[in-house]
Amino acid sequence: MRIFRIESRVYFSDTDATGRASWKSLFDWAEHGRTEMLRKAIPEIPQSELAAADGILTVIKSISCRKSRDLHLDDKVVCESWVERIQRFSCNIGQRIMCNGTVIAEFGVRAAFIDRVSKHPVLIPEAFREALGGGV
Repeated sequence: MRIFRIESRVYFSDTDATGRASWKSLFDWAEHGRTEMLRKAIPEIPQSELAAADGILTVIKSISCRKSRDLHLDDKVVCESWVERIQRFSCNIGQRIMCNGTVIAEFGVRAAFIDRVSKHPVLIPEAFREALGGGV
């Protein structure tokens, strides 16, 4: 399993009235992690061209988040992302948000691949399958 990592920090805009990082920020860091996972896995194709190349979009079918701790202003945030399973039309992605080696939140994501015009499911492109190291 190939793990992709990105780092960030908790900024004022990430916090709520209590001074803790908001749920929205957790979901934002997870989204950034998934985006950077694709960028690192397929570096030769810019993100703006991935959808245009084959007319295929990636959409989130479901997402779950289990938060165990809070993050605060200036905390260093690490998001790890990996593909757990690739099926014909969708894949399961695991993610965790960490601070100083402690898991703050864990995500389970199911992403599907659809045709940009018809919005119908399409087979996951072989380039994705190979780059992300998954099998059917």
